[in-house]
Amino acid sequence: MEPKTTSRIERKKEETQKKIITTAVNLFKQYGLEAVTMEQIADVADIAKGTLYNYYPSKEAIINAFLQLTFKERNEDRLAQLRGLADTRTRLMHLFSLLIEGVQAQKEVFEVYMVYRMKQVLSFRPVEEERSGLTLLLQEIITLGRQSRELRSDLPETLLEELAEFALIAAIKPLYLAHETFNPHQSIQQCVDIFMNGAKANNSTEK
Repeated sequence: MEPKTTSRIERKKEETQKKIITTAVNLFKQYGLEAVTMEQIADVADIAKGTLYNYYPSKEAIINAFLQLTFKERNEDRLAQLRGLADTRTRLMHLFSLLIEGVQAQKEVFEVYMVYRMKQVLSFRPVEEERSGLTLLLQEIITLGRQSRELRSDLPETLLEELAEFALIAAIKPLYLAHETFNPHQSIQQCVDIFMNGAKANNSTEK
């Protein structure tokens, strides 16, 4: 009997999480992220405010959960695509291109997500949670790169994952700061080059 009870509890929890996420995202699309309050989300979702805060302490946490769910739904296909590509540089270019397309479609949402992720990455006391969908994709790229000896094996895997995530954020940042002149291919190429080769001058390309 106990396993069935646990299963029902878990299903109820998952249903509540999805209800909160769906309600919040619809409100964000309708009124804008800044205008929507946590109280409004709880009211429209028809749950107690305390229940909402038990699941998600902030709008940023809801956005994070929404994008993690989106990543999770698409990760299987994306992992298959990455495994079919020739090398680490190509995999990073492909992944960054896909993600920047998503950012361009939902700039406000992704800005909140990236700030939230950066706080987690930079925190000395990270919150224990399921690894992000993005992290799992980067982990696969790092693993494949090490297997092919394109990437160093003497560095911690988590360090390489974080450096790759920093490279992604650096590639996206000009979209917000200089939208009119933003060149996604150039930005991605520059940041992938930095990740793969570092900032050391290359005499063959320096003038």
